[in-house]
Amino acid sequence: MSALRPHQIKAIQDVRAAYAEGCRAPILCAPTGAGKTFTAAEIIKSAIAKGNRVWFLAHLREILDDTSARLRAAEIPHGFIMAGKPTNMYRDVQVVSVQTAMRRSFSVKPGLIIIDECHLAVANTYKQVLAAAGNPPILGLTGTPCRLDGRGLGEMFDRIIPTCSTADLISDGMLSPIKYFAPSKPELSGIRTRAGDYALEQLQEAVDKASITGDAVQHYRKMCGGRPAVAFCVSISHAEHVAAQFAAAGYRTVSVSGKSTKEERKQALEGLRAGKLDVVCNAQLWVAGVDVPNIECIILLRPTKSLTFYLQAIGRGLRLAPGKTHCTVLDHAGCVFEHGPPQIAREWTLDAKKKRKKKEDVPAIKQCPMCFGVHEPAPVCPLCGHVYQTVERRGPEQVDGELVEMGAIKVGDVVRFNSPMGSMQPWEDGFPWTVTAVHADLVHVNIKREGKPVMTVKISTVDTAASALERLKVKDKKREQAAAKSLSELEAIARQRGYKPGWAKRVMAAREAKRAAASGILR
Repeated sequence: MSALRPHQIKAIQDVRAAYAEGCRAPILCAPTGAGKTFTAAEIIKSAIAKGNRVWFLAHLREILDDTSARLRAAEIPHGFIMAGKPTNMYRDVQVVSVQTAMRRSFSVKPGLIIIDECHLAVANTYKQVLAAAGNPPILGLTGTPCRLDGRGLGEMFDRIIPTCSTADLISDGMLSPIKYFAPSKPELSGIRTRAGDYALEQLQEAVDKASITGDAVQHYRKMCGGRPAVAFCVSISHAEHVAAQFAAAGYRTVSVSGKSTKEERKQALEGLRAGKLDVVCNAQLWVAGVDVPNIECIILLRPTKSLTFYLQAIGRGLRLAPGKTHCTVLDHAGCVFEHGPPQIAREWTLDAKKKRKKKEDVPAIKQCPMCFGVHEPAPVCPLCGHVYQTVERRGPEQVDGELVEMGAIKVGDVVRFNSPMGSMQPWEDGFPWTVTAVHADLVHVNIKREGKPVMTVKISTVDTAASALERLKVKDKKREQAAAKSLSELEAIARQRGYKPGWAKRVMAAREAKRAAASGILR
């Protein structure tokens, strides 16, 4: 086996110190790629050398199979408490399925239980297993010691032992660098929250659209060029629809889900490993317990409020592999705007999670207007080299007779231009002009479009899509008001818009006054 890394040695020392100080249930917190299972194998060796029996407890067969393989590599003999596996209860080490163990009683009890994905362990099924095992000391393993339902892990654990961040592992050359792009974001307003996450039936309706999937296919083709990818989808039918669109675009693809057979899941994994598949579209799977190092692209098509799901999904693409230079994340779900960049260091607590107010605690991020890359705030986009121009915001300022909110126009905005002839060019697909610079005088901007030279114009002569839409709304309101001929029609408009009583009568009075002035009655 490989030698322990410095952060793994320190983790083992910190675990021993926690037990020595009276802890009975610490959590070893380490991100994907930190070698939690490898570190746990060293702890297991130490425990059995002192005469203890050890259980390694988890909920997924994939995790248990992977753990068994790692224990064999570490030359640690072990038995199984798992359906379909041979039983040998006299082994000092047991690889244990939660679902199997909760249905059995045990005469030979362990002296230590290591729980993988321990953020799940406050559930009653785990408590039943621990009680049947005699409630020995435990060691939790997880990269995300938090729960979607907000329950604190302090119900079961008594200390969090931090190790390192994903950024640390990338810097040390233990994980692949991340190139993160968020080309699109679905409209999620109005979607209810259920059990802490978006309601799945509403979520599917919002994201299972050919336009969204088509955008994902297009960006995969542009950014990843057929490299091994995993797409995370909302539901079984969503995964099937996404797989169908990738297949129609000429990619070798398959969908897997909770209803797939063990053999179908295995074939999907092997297909990615062997280069026989380009994209595996999955639902309800592959968030944990999947180790396919040559995955180079993660496609997020499932919006989620679960930080655990988000980090673990991206973690599937961070392992090192020959010829792999980085992992590309294509976020079409807006996850990065919900949770922040995946590689940043985070502070964890055993306390219950307080209800988050809007997005006040989301880490700061910046999105490049040129490549849609997302990164921590910096003056230059690390993905395409675009230099951000910082413009000091001011209050409203008078420019050539038009009130303009200075700072509302920024580099990267797509605009239409009011030509010297005085007419706005019509909006087109893609909107024709892009702002490339905002001048220091905060009155002029540079704009450019394909096939045209850079132009310097006044801010008052350009119009963003948002402001154009607002102006159209104002015009529509004026047209509707002008079409109302009677007092009752104006009163109906007032009720619809929520205007104060008396508005309709004032409008009618103004009209009468205008007609009187025009006919010369008023003198």
